[in-house]
Amino acid sequence: MRSMIRKTAFAGLCLGWFGLTGCSTPNVNPTSPRPNTGYVDFYTDSDMGLSWEVKRAEEGKGEMREVFSEFKPVQGTVLRLAAPPGNQRFQVWFINQVTEGPQTVEVQVADGKVTPVRVTLTSAGSTSVDRKHYAFRGSTKGYGGGTKIVSGQSAVFQIGAVAGTPQAYRTKEAMPYWSSAPK
Repeated sequence: MRSMIRKTAFAGLCLGWFGLTGCSTPNVNPTSPRPNTGYVDFYTDSDMGLSWEVKRAEEGKGEMREVFSEFKPVQGTVLRLAAPPGNQRFQVWFINQVTEGPQTVEVQVADGKVTPVRVTLTSAGSTSVDRKHYAFRGSTKGYGGGTKIVSGQSAVFQIGAVAGTPQAYRTKEAMPYWSSAPK
């Protein structure tokens, strides 16, 4: 009986894991393109340590579906995603920046090619931000918790995105807009 419960629990965990990770396309960079696949390079002019969230419109439905979302910033200036060939609509947002909202961009994805999308962040003012810091400290009665709220100003950005024309496939590092060093 215990063996059956363990197997069922393990299967449930596996299904949950695949359900959580299966809906997002990783930041890909194969040495050669896969058949029936195009690639989209979302890039910035400098490495700003951005945590990207990208959605793509579902074919026929128009509903946006998350294809990439990670809080850990992408290394370098390029986020490369695989996509089916054809006209695609993407929505770009950043998890670790205050923005006026996501930006939608139409992209022509060609089989075996890379379509660059230049993403810009333009200053649109500032806003007040409250940050909470949680801490534990020792006392004579044991450990006590405390919350410290720090108020400050944060820049607000407007996201811009402009798609280029499909180019011959090369790895991200071989693209002219690639950079791994912060500027």
